[in-house]
Amino acid sequence: MRLSNGVILRSMVLIMCLSIITSPVFAGKEDKAVEDQKDVKAETTVKAEKEVQTEKDGKKEAPKGNVAVVNGIAISQEDFDREILGIQEQSASRGEKLDDAGFAEIRKKVLEKLIDSELLYQESKKIGITVDDSAVDEQYAKLKGQFPNEEEFIKELVKVNLNEASLKSQIKQAMMIQQYIDKEFVQKITVSEEELKAFFEAFLKERIEKNLKQEKIQNEISKFIEKLKEKATVERNLS
Repeated sequence: MRLSNGVILRSMVLIMCLSIITSPVFAGKEDKAVEDQKDVKAETTVKAEKEVQTEKDGKKEAPKGNVAVVNGIAISQEDFDREILGIQEQSASRGEKLDDAGFAEIRKKVLEKLIDSELLYQESKKIGITVDDSAVDEQYAKLKGQFPNEEEFIKELVKVNLNEASLKSQIKQAMMIQQYIDKEFVQKITVSEEELKAFFEAFLKERIEKNLKQEKIQNEISKFIEKLKEKATVERNLS
């Protein structure tokens, strides 16, 4: 699977997380997921509450086992594995099989994406960007509404080792980064008429010219064939 540069944003981390959550449950795992539901929910709730408290104190404890540390903030192996799982399931659903070289490249790109996302998140906090809990709750409700019932939703959360608190934390982080991008880039960057013209000349003009030429060629071929038909003897035996 080819990862584009545009997937470096933390909002894309959320999108990938949602794609994992909404993927089909592996056969044979449903019963175990239900059995583990309470334990996982309790564990992830404690973890999420601890992260919230440490962020209030201006610190964040690095969990045991991480794939990177960005300005003292750890990117956990768990988050990395969740991203990889999503890509693997997407590839499998399309009948694609990743070779060792391709998988190694994906792992590198996923790690860089997570690092880039963490950097953007840290910058969003530096300039005081905040997201109301009501906005997070709204996005959470939309996600939950994609499932037929709460039980199915919880099963998928358990599958990727998330719960309500930890998922909302990811949603909030993604929304903060999106606000940061809008404020620092979208609202400040404009495209001039000269740039539009240059782009048109470099890319669109050639494509449009090629399409128009192809259309004219096809029309001329059709006219020529019609003239040939007028002179030819043609028997059609289609029943």
